[in-house]
Amino acid sequence: MYLETIDSPADLKKLAADQLPALACEIRAFILQNISRTGGHLASNLGAVELTLALHYAFESPKDKFIFDVGHQSYTHKIVTGRKGRFHTVRTYHGLSGFPRRTESAHDIADTGHASTSISLGLGLDTAVRLKKAEGRVIAIIGDGSITGGLALEAINNAGHLPTNLIIIVNNNEMSIGTNIGAFAKYLNKKIQAPGVQSLAMSIDALADKLPFGERAKDIIHRIESSVKAFIAPGIVFRELGFRYLGPVDGHSIDDLIATFDLAKTISGPLLIQVNTIKGKGYEHSEMNPSSYHGVGEFDVATGTAKKKKQKTFSALFGETLTQLAADDSRIVAITAAMCEGTGLEPFSRAYPGRFFDVGIAEGHALTFAAGLAIGNCRPVVALYSTFLQRGFDNVIHDIANMNLPVIIGIDRAGLVPEDGETHQGIFDLAYLRMIPNMTIFAPAGAHDLAEAIACALSRGTPTAIRYPKDAVPDLPPNLVPKEMVYGKAHTVFDGKDGAVLSFGSTLVTAYHAINDLSQKPSLALINLSTVWPLDEDAIVSAAMKYKRLMIIEEGVVNGGIGSAVLEVLARHETAVPVKLLGIPNSFVPSASREVLLKKYRLDRVGLRREMQVFFSRRGFASWRLRNR
Repeated sequence: MYLETIDSPADLKKLAADQLPALACEIRAFILQNISRTGGHLASNLGAVELTLALHYAFESPKDKFIFDVGHQSYTHKIVTGRKGRFHTVRTYHGLSGFPRRTESAHDIADTGHASTSISLGLGLDTAVRLKKAEGRVIAIIGDGSITGGLALEAINNAGHLPTNLIIIVNNNEMSIGTNIGAFAKYLNKKIQAPGVQSLAMSIDALADKLPFGERAKDIIHRIESSVKAFIAPGIVFRELGFRYLGPVDGHSIDDLIATFDLAKTISGPLLIQVNTIKGKGYEHSEMNPSSYHGVGEFDVATGTAKKKKQKTFSALFGETLTQLAADDSRIVAITAAMCEGTGLEPFSRAYPGRFFDVGIAEGHALTFAAGLAIGNCRPVVALYSTFLQRGFDNVIHDIANMNLPVIIGIDRAGLVPEDGETHQGIFDLAYLRMIPNMTIFAPAGAHDLAEAIACALSRGTPTAIRYPKDAVPDLPPNLVPKEMVYGKAHTVFDGKDGAVLSFGSTLVTAYHAINDLSQKPSLALINLSTVWPLDEDAIVSAAMKYKRLMIIEEGVVNGGIGSAVLEVLARHETAVPVKLLGIPNSFVPSASREVLLKKYRLDRVGLRREMQVFFSRRGFASWRLRNR
């Protein structure tokens, strides 16, 4: 077993190159066995095993610095850089992150998690290396999807005009070339890799003239133009942008990869290498359906089936509801940014392919594209994860809210997001969206008020955000949500005597049960802030004057969140009452299950009950006043 001997890149280099394919097989089995128990990003990691081994074999990490774009393909990197023994803890509380983390290892150069950042990071780091006259190369490893992102293209445009030695490796796992074309490509790759050819900038026909079958090569090129463009045109484009270009390289041939990387070390100036891989390589189920095995929970390795029964999620419900509404409203169009399945829009894409748009990894463009559709009298609905909506902040302000356009933003994965850690939490959207003029925010608690929120947003025709968690849709207790959602109005679930709890969305059901657990001691009212923004100021002031003490519970950051907004309302109306804010503190959230995170921040049923008991009881309230003087 080669893997048993590998605890560092130095150990890897002790192996002969012809032993690495066997090691790659062992690593695939190791990843499969572990991820089947913990869940994680599977297909992307299985496809990058040989690529990662070849990188560590040819280069010298951490002197040579690898920056993995997104970082969801870095499991092999973690395994060979001393974290094999802790790999069973990946994505668990206090365990290894599912992404690169500088606190874990000197081999992790940057904390990543979002797409299209690696080239900008790499260019800055390589520039710093050059300015300090330090040693080592900087290598940005980016996927063919991520490289289409605006930030990546901006960085490429900049890099081609700087005196940089940055190496960009494009991991292309979408290209498929037939046998004959593959043989031609392999020969072409050898010609391009020859040192003497590196200095030549030639046209396709001129390059074909260098081949032993000259005119025949030209004929092949013209007859199979689309396939040739797939592997030649990128090189021409990047050379025009100031890059040297190598590839395409078989991303599962360790010999070819090492030879290419050894050549790359001899080339000065910005260099781009195209590597073709198969996403999900080595595991039949993920090779056949890589999208379904991109991010997985616990599963049975033999059958590929999930161990936990799937429940109806808010994402699926959002997509189904939108699809139903679109049958009666031809103005509705749906937009996402490379998240069709994740945002629940697959049914819509099948039912209305002409009204569905996946714009790729381009969240800002998705929002401004939606603005254009709205100007054209469509009713665009943009579905994005909360963590990725952050990337379109200016587009929401400048292109949607400023013109008061009827764009609906479905904010998926709002609140605490399980397992993905610091870079993927949806805890900031409330704080930054509520300050934008013309913006409405709904946070439904279940199926009924989700449908009501979408219908209300469509009827109003103004910018609207609807946020919901990465969670199953719960069964709602009676009267928890209003039968009909009224814009800007709160809903009193039940009355009380000793204080009032104000909540909404994902924490509302938990607050309901926590209050009932108190056995009426103290007796608390529960108010559902049905329209999260704008707030029902009359209801808030009335509750403060009637109940004298308020607790606001939200699954978002406390700093600038809805609790802060309630305090602003009370200050504006000169109403002074004790207020307790419960939410996420001003810190980044670690990797853990949703249950563990809710418990950590006292937003689970037990935590809320204890907070209520302390704040609203006489003895507890006296103690609270002493602590908060």
